[in-house]
Amino acid sequence: MQTSKFSQLILCLFFITISCKKNDSDKSIIRAKQENQVSSVINNINDNSFVLSCGSGCAMTYTPETVSQDKQTVNVKFKVETYINEKPSDTYYEKYNFVYNSLGEIEKVNLEGKNDDILQNLMPDVQAEFKKFSKILLKNKNVDISKFSKTKQTYITNNSKFCTLPFDFDTSYKACIEDNKNCEGKYPSYTFLENKDILENYGIKEQPSIFFLLPKINNLQPIILAFTDSDIEGYFLKIVNNNKIISSLQIGKMDGETIEDFVITETFDINIYTRNNSTEKRVLKKKYKIMEL
Repeated sequence: MQTSKFSQLILCLFFITISCKKNDSDKSIIRAKQENQVSSVINNINDNSFVLSCGSGCAMTYTPETVSQDKQTVNVKFKVETYINEKPSDTYYEKYNFVYNSLGEIEKVNLEGKNDDILQNLMPDVQAEFKKFSKILLKNKNVDISKFSKTKQTYITNNSKFCTLPFDFDTSYKACIEDNKNCEGKYPSYTFLENKDILENYGIKEQPSIFFLLPKINNLQPIILAFTDSDIEGYFLKIVNNNKIISSLQIGKMDGETIEDFVITETFDINIYTRNNSTEKRVLKKKYKIMEL
């Protein structure tokens, strides 16, 4: 058969879901039978292959045939062999795109020509097998891991916009409300949805609404994460060294009852202030300082 069997896999998985809904007592029995039937197949395939169950007595082995790379996307051609009750039933080929981020972590897997992300749309067992294979794939001789970080690092080095110090939250808030030009010039920010690759490059997995890059201190990169999509706003200062977070501090919070905000000076002193509302005078609450390594 020349056409892709990806739809066949989805259909098989659909039948598994339906059959397992008969009653709770059947679940363990069905699972045990499938594991026994698939295990004999696993013993006879390549170590880099993996097996997906497609129903009682049905197993599909995915064996990589060719591997190629285009920047952060690795393309794999699989030989897919279907077994029914341990006997060969059908053989065909499918190509998949494995898309990694700058840290070499898998972000998306899709069948060539399809936009559906397997890591989002298929059953957990199927997702787990593709994720496991994505880690093995990084050891393939045709995959150059350095291409992952180089692309992102070049982008960040050449295009990053850093805030100027002092960074006074009160002043920056007013500037960005009243004078957008001055805001962008002194307090440039990044939205997470459009620039999450920057945070990933620094080893930050959190998902703020926006974030700010402060001037570096030798190898230290201070970053302010702003979470403003809920009734309680929070601001956190992260210090990154060699793509690892080495320090984290909450420097601002607005919960509708009190306001905590901050000033970061040219010498990286951090002054945290508190008040009941925006009309009151700020009161110094705590002081910190970013120290050089």
